[in-house]
Amino acid sequence: MASRRLQTLLCLAWLAGCYAPPDAPPATRVGALETTALVLQAVDAGTGSAISDAEMTVRYLVREPIVFDATSVDRVASGEAYEISHQVGEDNLVLEVRLEADSYHRLDTVFSVARGESAGPLTVRLSRRLDRVAATPPPTPVETSEATPTPSGPDRRPMRTGDRAFNRSNWLEATEAYQSMPRPADDMDGYGRDYLEAKIRQGVAHLNRSEFGRALEVFEEAVELDSPGPDAFLHLAGAQCAVGRTEEGRGTLAGLGRARSRMEPLEQSRVSAMIAYRRGVCTHGEFDRAQTTRERVRSGAQATQELNAFAEGARAMSPVPQDVSEGARAMSPVPQDVYDAVLDAERRVVEIRRLMGGGG
Repeated sequence: MASRRLQTLLCLAWLAGCYAPPDAPPATRVGALETTALVLQAVDAGTGSAISDAEMTVRYLVREPIVFDATSVDRVASGEAYEISHQVGEDNLVLEVRLEADSYHRLDTVFSVARGESAGPLTVRLSRRLDRVAATPPPTPVETSEATPTPSGPDRRPMRTGDRAFNRSNWLEATEAYQSMPRPADDMDGYGRDYLEAKIRQGVAHLNRSEFGRALEVFEEAVELDSPGPDAFLHLAGAQCAVGRTEEGRGTLAGLGRARSRMEPLEQSRVSAMIAYRRGVCTHGEFDRAQTTRERVRSGAQATQELNAFAEGARAMSPVPQDVSEGARAMSPVPQDVYDAVLDAERRVVEIRRLMGGGG
């Protein structure tokens, strides 16, 4: 029930953030029908290039004009631009759009295009999921030894093997494959960025096998690469707390917090929320390791307070408007990883209260 209530609250917050009262009186103004179009192009938020999935699903419905009952669900090639076009007689064509790709977080957004205008192609950035990676097709056979790297760069076969195992939740096979990846010569090239993401997946796989010490080593290596990004530090802090190095974990989170000013507003908001979540999880770990009643009461109360504060703050997050072009604007909803963290935080609070004798 808590999950269902949370989903309802987040949906209401999203809709409230997207709504803007009309400047004119509510009377509908209808003119000549004019073709109004929106063109979208999905890209990877991390690289700015095309997403790794070959296909994606585009869903949309027309919010305005309200007389329309127009919806569409299409499975399209991710590397091609997608066009939505309608003839409208009112001032704007307002569309609710959802983009879905297997290896990325779902994105819900709203676009408004003035009647008779054509907006785009607009780039819509999708954030990659760490727990679901698109399987890369096997390399084309070549007339060389199987162990010989291709002329285009380092041998990616261990990475591809690890990705396929990770996608099947085969954590042992994933960790063994990722361990064989050749280290990049240049952290900023294409292979270097993919290597960093694979190292984070390797660390997550170790965590799923309860190999906390090994996960810590992997995340420590990841943050030493060039431009590791905030998620690497969030995972490093989680691993530090998991092995009992609580003060180091909090220090890592504090350092990341000081770096937020250099991030874009949407990323800054997401990272701030995830820092609060990681702090609560770190304190929850202290509660699990507490040896005395006094320690359990102190850490349990603090963890409950931190996790509840994070959840309340996350529910209050509202979509941030993005001016993606002169002809359209979009709203970005609460990030999926923050939403998932809220569910986990609520579960942890219930568990702490149960163990402390306070019920659910």
